[in-house]
Amino acid sequence: MGPLNLLIAVLGVLYLIAWYFQQTPMQKFLNSCCWSKARASDLSPISVEKQQDELNRLYGILYTPRVSFKGRDEPVGANSYVGVKFTTFIDSLTIDLPGAEPGNAHLEIAMIGNPVDSPAMWSRIKNGEGRLRAEEPMQTLGDLWIKHSRCEWIPYTQGQGLRLTGNFLKVVPGVFVSQPSKVSLRLRYRTPLTSLLGALSYVGGERGVAFTVSSSSGVVELRKDPTPELDRAPNYVLGNQEFSVLWQQGLKK
Repeated sequence: MGPLNLLIAVLGVLYLIAWYFQQTPMQKFLNSCCWSKARASDLSPISVEKQQDELNRLYGILYTPRVSFKGRDEPVGANSYVGVKFTTFIDSLTIDLPGAEPGNAHLEIAMIGNPVDSPAMWSRIKNGEGRLRAEEPMQTLGDLWIKHSRCEWIPYTQGQGLRLTGNFLKVVPGVFVSQPSKVSLRLRYRTPLTSLLGALSYVGGERGVAFTVSSSSGVVELRKDPTPELDRAPNYVLGNQEFSVLWQQGLKK
């Protein structure tokens, strides 16, 4: 192969790689699913299980909740070598629920985070151990986050559905004396459409979808990673009545 042909071949491969990675998840699904044009020449019957798997993939693309957060840098102490030390605390957490409406959404939330525990901190101070630990243990935060959350429509430029936004308080008297710098959550979300069409009970399967949130790594979906601490957290259910209350709170903002 001559130099020119080799160059053309390399450029062609680079183009295909760039094209593949520029595809959206929906484009990739449409190009590879069992009903795609690329697989139209295969006339063998498609099993019910295969069709259901493809539908579940599609539901995941369309309805998987989206998680985002806002952080805030705050000095947490001084180090004689590097000066003031800063930590990024999570100010608020937002969950987008594609396709949801106030009267038909169903969401189950389990959430843990690492705010500074107030009783434990005062105990350390009394014992001369210092105010902070190298790493704070994870504690349940779902109920506090829900109490300080509101529900709104997702802006039309970003899709269709409901947006839940909740703040983490800087101080919860007698409980916490900081916001968390790391949060893990599991969401079990379903819509009437996914139930009607025979999808799995929850988007992502029976266990739903799980995420970790931190300033260092951003939002990371855990997929099938083990989550022993999160599995022990209480599960809070938001149905029609709860969403209606949060919706009214969102209208007052």
